Amino acid sequence: MALATGGGDVRNFGDVRMTRLLREHPLVDAELDVAGHLVAIRWNGRREAVEVCNHWRVEESWWRDPIARDYFKVVGRTWLALVYLDRLAGTWHLERLYD
Repeated sequence: MALATGGGDVRNFGDVRMTRLLREHPLVDAELDVAGHLVAIRWNGRREAVEVCNHWRVEESWWRDPIARDYFKVVGRTWLALVYLDRLAGTWHLERLYD
């Protein structure tokens, strides 16, 4: 069993691992195809071709500090991750890595 700590790291307990929720959501480069679909992510000097498993939109706090994001759960050859497009800033971010 694994325990994710507040710092976003993962502690192993046996053979089971869990998700890493990243404290800071680092910028990533997203590669889109001609139709505008997410096909690859570049982060930490590495490019990973991905397939989108799920997609949803979040809009909240419009009255004070608005959030407008498109979330994508993606799977690649070596990754399962949660990324989002910050529609207000126009930037892509990595929020979570699944082990």
